[in-house]
Amino acid sequence: MGLAFATYEGFHWFTHVYEFDARIRSDMTRVSSRVNGTIENIHVKEGISIKKGDLLVTMKVEQIQERIRATEAELKEASAQKDKLIAEKFSLETSLSSRTATKIEQIQALKLDLTTLKDRLRLADKKLERSRYLFSKNLASRKNMENEQDNVLNLKGQIKAAEARIRVAELESKEILSRQAELAVFDQDIKIASITLERLKAKKRELEVDLSERQIHSPTDGIVDKIFKNPGEYVEDADELIIVHDPENVWVEANIVEDQIRHLEIGQPVKLHLNAYPFEMFLGEVIGIGQVTLNDLQETQSGSISNKARKIEQRIPVKIKILDKPKITAPGMLVEVNIQIRDRTLFK
Repeated sequence: MGLAFATYEGFHWFTHVYEFDARIRSDMTRVSSRVNGTIENIHVKEGISIKKGDLLVTMKVEQIQERIRATEAELKEASAQKDKLIAEKFSLETSLSSRTATKIEQIQALKLDLTTLKDRLRLADKKLERSRYLFSKNLASRKNMENEQDNVLNLKGQIKAAEARIRVAELESKEILSRQAELAVFDQDIKIASITLERLKAKKRELEVDLSERQIHSPTDGIVDKIFKNPGEYVEDADELIIVHDPENVWVEANIVEDQIRHLEIGQPVKLHLNAYPFEMFLGEVIGIGQVTLNDLQETQSGSISNKARKIEQRIPVKIKILDKPKITAPGMLVEVNIQIRDRTLFK
């Protein structure tokens, strides 16, 4: 009898791999704060089901809203200042253009008058010369000659005055042109105002993002496992608030000793015994075999290398899908794993 039992145990050991301390696992989503602030309300309770996008936590927003309003006021002021500069530039540009055109017309008219005066002077000079000749022959009176002389002198005076008016008009035209530089100053001021506007718009967008992040939504469907904070508590960026897991996405993780791992393959059938269901057996299937030992995974996470100094038995994590999942499969529940590694028919 003892020999038969030992034979059965040896056969079972040869065809199966066991692990008595496996656990149910799931992707645990840790919801954290992205900003500093005070929690105003927590909208969920532990154990309830939630959907992706559901509101989990709201934080106080009064200060950030006040900053947004202040930024909006600055935006209006900066926009008005830019509009004012544009209007002033347009007014100056229009004025300079109009004055330049008027001054050009004025100079052209003055030059035309000057040409006329010079023509009249040439004619007056000829008349004076004729009067002098006639006077020398006693054919004209002195008074007539003196009148012609007065006319010549008068025209010369008018010509000098006309030339002076042209010089003044040209100087005024240059002064108008010199004010074109003021337009470049306006361009720089408008550019600075535009940069200020863009900076304030960026600041407002940043504040609006900050405001939106004070409403924390669920990133996934699942169940609320743990709430770490309470309303009224102050939290900082990256502080953990809630843990959520998806009950539809669970599996069994068994850490198999290294001398058994060579027997495992993807797709091998598994018998599962859950401590929560002591009188039931569930079926599973190997869906993943780790490529690194559990100790190395833990050392990578902690930065410790203490286990490398001594020889110890290593374990490799194996992922098992539950084919007939029970009603309750909470992450962390204990599972005994029985993996069939050889077909019994090979020994018939």
